[in-house]
Amino acid sequence: MILPSWFPARSDDESGLRLLSRPPGAPDDTAGLSAAATTPDAEWLATNGRGSFAMGAIDRCPRRKYHGLLTVREPGVGEPINMVAELEEWFDVGEPDEVALHSYDWGNTVEPRGVEHLVQFEPLPRWTYRFSGLTVTRELWLEDGADAVWVRYSIEGSTGPVSLRLRPLIRCRPIHELTFANPFMNGQVDIDDGDSLRAVMHPYKNVPALVMSMHGATGGFHSDGHWYEGVHYAWEHDRGYDDAEDLFTPGEFRLRVEQDCSFSIRLGTEPPSSHEGQMLSAVSSRQRSFVQELDDAAEAYLVELTDGRTGVIAGYPWFGEWSRDALIALPGLCLARDEIGKALDILESLAGRLENGLVPNIPQSGDVPSNAEAIDASLLFIWATALTSKRTRSRRVTELQKSCLDLIERIAAGADPRVHVDPEGFLFVDHGPWALTWMDALVDGRAVTPRQGYAVDLNALWLSGLHAGLRWAKKLRPEFVEKWGETTKKLSDHFEEKFWLQDAGFLTDTHDGHQPDGKLRPNQLWALLLPGIPMQKAHKQRALAAVREKLLTPVGLRTLSPDDPAYQPFYRGGQTDRDRAYHQGTVWPWLLGLYADAVTAVEGQEAAREEMMPVLAALSAHLRTEGCIGQVGEVFDGNAPHRPGGAPAQAWSVSEVLRVAKMAGP
Repeated sequence: MILPSWFPARSDDESGLRLLSRPPGAPDDTAGLSAAATTPDAEWLATNGRGSFAMGAIDRCPRRKYHGLLTVREPGVGEPINMVAELEEWFDVGEPDEVALHSYDWGNTVEPRGVEHLVQFEPLPRWTYRFSGLTVTRELWLEDGADAVWVRYSIEGSTGPVSLRLRPLIRCRPIHELTFANPFMNGQVDIDDGDSLRAVMHPYKNVPALVMSMHGATGGFHSDGHWYEGVHYAWEHDRGYDDAEDLFTPGEFRLRVEQDCSFSIRLGTEPPSSHEGQMLSAVSSRQRSFVQELDDAAEAYLVELTDGRTGVIAGYPWFGEWSRDALIALPGLCLARDEIGKALDILESLAGRLENGLVPNIPQSGDVPSNAEAIDASLLFIWATALTSKRTRSRRVTELQKSCLDLIERIAAGADPRVHVDPEGFLFVDHGPWALTWMDALVDGRAVTPRQGYAVDLNALWLSGLHAGLRWAKKLRPEFVEKWGETTKKLSDHFEEKFWLQDAGFLTDTHDGHQPDGKLRPNQLWALLLPGIPMQKAHKQRALAAVREKLLTPVGLRTLSPDDPAYQPFYRGGQTDRDRAYHQGTVWPWLLGLYADAVTAVEGQEAAREEMMPVLAALSAHLRTEGCIGQVGEVFDGNAPHRPGGAPAQAWSVSEVLRVAKMAGP
């Protein structure tokens, strides 16, 4: 990655594993925590509808370089910027030592230990602390329509004066990087004592300003800019990344309260439009259903970006917009939630950002270049358009269907020179150092999961897309029907012959043109569920049974049969180790959507509903007790107990589990 000229940083790439264990020496004081969290290192997430976010651990000890109170999605330069790391609280209640509510890992010790005073956490997020007769509630939310975080404090039980020091810690660096003490940081703070106390700083050239303000209380801001050096991130260390950085503090808010009160601190890139923060909704005492929780979780991924586009953030904390992820997530995020307009918005946005006439893997965003390593993104666009077309008669769909016909023509014309259409109509991917499907991990320039030649999912999506294209072209482009009718028929006639393994009883994952690879993977599910794929019913039943026996787990589907010599049971270790396991047995929750659709197509809806109920129960427990509370993670280990890993909040995991949950009914 090319860093912006303003940033002095140590380089650090990203792809992640998340551990659910306390660091050595961390207090095991969880008895008072709510049932929503079983470990203090479970995570929380807050977003603002623009892709900006806050994220951290319940005990407020940062374990990732991504943990912080404000990461700005579109800062106007380069990649997202992690602006604010923390807002410290120091309470002087007349005892010998001040009471701190936050924590840092310094490598050999965790200090201070704010979690010792934590009695309850609720995933708004809201923390409740008790000490020295006081009950202090800390609530956090991101402002709608602005890149700003509000932190509200409520103090109860006061019997005398309490002095507080509230100190912001800032990073102001690209999201994937680490920073360290440097002379380029501009620590000057301009103070404005108007209707609300406001302190403004401009940390680096071309970086948004940081506007810090206090609301609902009277106090002052004391400037004393300096660095905290050597904050340690345990989970970055476990994943083999650089694991320590320095944080800058420009000073602290100081105030004295004489009685019970509430007030807020706001940290943002622009001044507030109001002195009153947007109110959080009250915590409901009524048990929410799994579908309702997933529906809430889905809102984190649908974002309105500055150029008016609707986009999908693939996952938090380190993913941005990925076309493949957006298209797989679209049925659950939009169609299953009756957000048809947003589905159209997403498809139109992608259609407007084609690369060489194809849908890129990662569209260009500002001055961040695109990534075109994904032939399946264009095929998934056709599939998503077909699903959306069934839900609306909007004239907007007609233009999207035209775009699909163009995509078919571009693929056939060699827009990606590595992909060809053979004389029988099959898609063939040349052999080489690339990975053009969702199984895209590369190690030392070579695909960990080689899917070149004829891939079953690419060809199922291609054939189904041709059938859809022929239907649309009857009105939109008659010459397309004449050109592609015979090719579609030939491909249909030979599809099962190409991929079916009679002795094994399932569809091979790939075929190099001479022989099949014989691997049992979930990609064959596309051939079982998509319309227009001719297969004998008995073969579909055998293939589904093989997937059920070897790939289905309580939290999703394995990416490779455990019987395969290449199977990797655990997703952990450094980046190379994780990449080698990523699609070689690791479980992905989003594949449940394909599986449920395949069961419905082959065995009926009631069979799918019955089979999914225990799986949904296991994922409900995951959402409420581990990983990122209120979200569904990216992956799980292939072997029991299926520990979560990867991004702790993933769009296609949430969307497909939500879609399956709605299919299963109440």
